[in-house]
Amino acid sequence: MRNCYRLVQIVLVLGLVAWPQFASADALTDGQNALMRGDDSGAIKLWTPAATDGDPEAQFRIGMMYMSGRGVAADKKLAIRWLRLAFEKHHIGATLALSQAYLDKAGSYYDPDTAIKLLRDVAEQGVTEAQRYLGQTYRKGGGVSQDFDEALHWYKLAAAKGDIVSQIGLGELYRYGYGVEQSYPRAFMWFSLAGSAVSNNLPDRISASRIAIKARDELEHLMSAEDLAEADRLGIACWQAKLQNCD
Repeated sequence: MRNCYRLVQIVLVLGLVAWPQFASADALTDGQNALMRGDDSGAIKLWTPAATDGDPEAQFRIGMMYMSGRGVAADKKLAIRWLRLAFEKHHIGATLALSQAYLDKAGSYYDPDTAIKLLRDVAEQGVTEAQRYLGQTYRKGGGVSQDFDEALHWYKLAAAKGDIVSQIGLGELYRYGYGVEQSYPRAFMWFSLAGSAVSNNLPDRISASRIAIKARDELEHLMSAEDLAEADRLGIACWQAKLQNCD
C-alpha cells in the first residue's frame, strides 16, 4: 500500500505522468512548479479550479495529495472522492490508486473483488503497473486466493517490458518452484536481468535492483557450474529477444 502511494508521489514530483492531461497546461505546469519548490499547498490551490471543473488529471493529483497528506491534512475520504471522479473519466493513475486502497485490509474501503476488477481492466490495456500489482497480489494471495498461474501470467507481461519488480517476481517463482518447474538457471537469469536494469536514478528502481542483485548472489552459491552456464545461455537469448518469450 505504501509503495503505491510513494510511487505516485514520485511521479507527481518529477512530472512523469504519462496519462492524458485535459487541464490547462499552465495550471498543471504552475502547480507542478509549486510542488518542486516545496509549496505543496500552493500546488493544490493551482490544481483545484481545474479539478472542480472536472479535469481528471487535476482530480487525480489532488486525490493523491489528500491520500499522502501533502499540503493538506491527510483525508482518505476526500482522497477517494477525488480519485473516483478521475476514475469515472477513465484516468489510469486514479484507477491504480483506487485499486490499492481497495486492497488495504486495514482501511475502511477494503473491497478486493472490486480492486482485482479494476486492475484487470487496466492490465488488459497493457499498463505495466497494473500487471505488476496483479502478479504480486496473486503470488501473495492478499485479498484473493493465491494463484501462481495468474501470478506467472501477469509477471511475464510486465517483465517483458522491463519491469524490475516483476522480473524479481519471476525469479522467485522459478527459484522455489511456485506454479512452475523449479529452475535455478531461470531464476538466476531473471534476478540478473533485474539487477542490471537501468534505474534512471529512480529510488524504487534502485531499491529493486539491489534486491535482485542480493537474490542473484545468494542463489549463485546453490548452483553448479552447469547451472550457471545454462543461466548465461538463457540470459543472452533473452537479451537478444529483447525480453520477449524468455521462458
